Amino acid sequence: MPPRRARVFTVAAVVAMSLAGCEYTGPPEQLAPSSPPPVTPSSASFEDNVSEVARLLGASPGDPGMPSGAEPAGKLSLDLAPGDYLVSGACAGVYGAKLTVVKADGVPEASSFECTSTLDRFVRHDGGPLTISAVPPTGRPAATGVKVQVNRDRRASELEDMSEWAAHQLQPSVPGELRGASSGNTTTTAGLSAQPGEYELHLVCAGLPVAELSVATWNGAEVLAPVQVPCSGSVFKAPVVLPTEGADLTMGPGGLDSRFVYRLVPTGQP
Repeated sequence: MPPRRARVFTVAAVVAMSLAGCEYTGPPEQLAPSSPPPVTPSSASFEDNVSEVARLLGASPGDPGMPSGAEPAGKLSLDLAPGDYLVSGACAGVYGAKLTVVKADGVPEASSFECTSTLDRFVRHDGGPLTISAVPPTGRPAATGVKVQVNRDRRASELEDMSEWAAHQLQPSVPGELRGASSGNTTTTAGLSAQPGEYELHLVCAGLPVAELSVATWNGAEVLAPVQVPCSGSVFKAPVVLPTEGADLTMGPGGLDSRFVYRLVPTGQP
């Protein structure tokens, strides 16, 4: 939801000029702001950069996925069981690098990152081959490395669960629809930036026996009084008329596994 309410550096220098033997002091001259100089890599040796990559990844220089004298770019090819993983990349001796993950479908997923810290990517893997590489834009003495470990962050897995569940609900999509998804341990309010007009609200909830739903405009006018919605996988539908811009949906009571996906469809759409 876009926000409903939106919430120079000058350097002065005194220039002294010598003209015909006389000293003249002019008024302060306004200099154009200058961009900060680009970050340049240090002149560290390749061995030093390998050590820095190992430090960033919490690994040893000889671990799989670490750079070597023969290959300064870190690479891993694994056959992994289905599950959630954390893929990390690090670099040193250069400004940044590119991390690429290729699953069994052969489609590369690339992310660029800077060498000031590691890049950590959550990966949900269906099982089978997984190839990871981190490649710097230059060769030695730059060094890059990669590491894969089982994901321990429950929140990342829950977000992926939510994303996959929501993507399969309220299909097919409808032209002109405004869609969102929410979850939370308590009652949740989510907004849709709808223009004034007539709509049909569609909602699917899960993880609760029953949820309470109400809708108000961004100005606080109630357009759908609180109603009990069974969370059985079926689609709840209700007409909504917005006299002013924006709709706030309040859904609850929430819980560890509660999920909501919703959309506003302009009246007249199939």
